[in-house]
Amino acid sequence: MTISKIICIELILEKFPEFQPYWETYKQWWGSQESGFYNDISEFSHYVIDLLIQKNSHPEKIKEIFNFVEYLIIRGDEDIKNAIHTCFLENILNQTPEKIDPNQFVPYLGHKSREYCKAWDQFTGVKTEGLW
Repeated sequence: MTISKIICIELILEKFPEFQPYWETYKQWWGSQESGFYNDISEFSHYVIDLLIQKNSHPEKIKEIFNFVEYLIIRGDEDIKNAIHTCFLENILNQTPEKIDPNQFVPYLGHKSREYCKAWDQFTGVKTEGLW
């Protein structure tokens, strides 16, 4: 079964209930306007970035999140893959190493996630520690 963007956020909220306060604040900010799926995935990245900034306070949760992200890349439709790549992984990489220690997440990257992160590094001319 391919996962579509229609159920993706529902799955995220079900799997990571700690994300719910972020989601509620985010949806209030958008009000009656449609936020857009890519923005929704970006909001999930903000939650994860906050966890990563805390350094070592949630290693099992981080591992669980990145396992799920890998699952979404593998099982998701093209919208999900693109959103995870550009609005989740890139958002996290763009905070590395200034705000996020790459050792907080690189060990938990799945094969497809790692592959994309390496491609992003090559595109931006960066070498994320632990990725290579």
